[in-house]
Amino acid sequence: MVFTSRKDLWMGIIIWTLIVAFIWVLYQSTVVQINLLAIVTMIVMISFLATIWFNTRYKIENHTLNISYGVIKTTIDILDIQSIRHTTNPFVAPSLSVHRIEINYGTYQTIQISPKDLQAFVDVLQKKNPSIQFVN
Repeated sequence: MVFTSRKDLWMGIIIWTLIVAFIWVLYQSTVVQINLLAIVTMIVMISFLATIWFNTRYKIENHTLNISYGVIKTTIDILDIQSIRHTTNPFVAPSLSVHRIEINYGTYQTIQISPKDLQAFVDVLQKKNPSIQFVN
């Protein structure tokens, strides 16, 4: 089952403003004055930001939670998850929203994500591992 990330307006404004700025620099680097390093750098940056926006998702397969954040991928064994709680931590995480959940798993490991359909996401995880505590 695949869950998409919740997307905050402010995050969209930041990402799309950067994409437009990089496209402008790419245009300047190809049309106004040819600069191969800038062209390659801008294509990489535009691709990276676009994959973050369009490819942030959380996939539950068997007993595995696969987290995709652009080109970055993480896998968590659902049986290792101890608890889930709400958080609004604004620091970097594989999430496009500050309305997140923090998943505690393994030995002192945490990750913050923001599934769009939070209740369905937690329900699926708890069906796979009934010992997961959901702290509101």
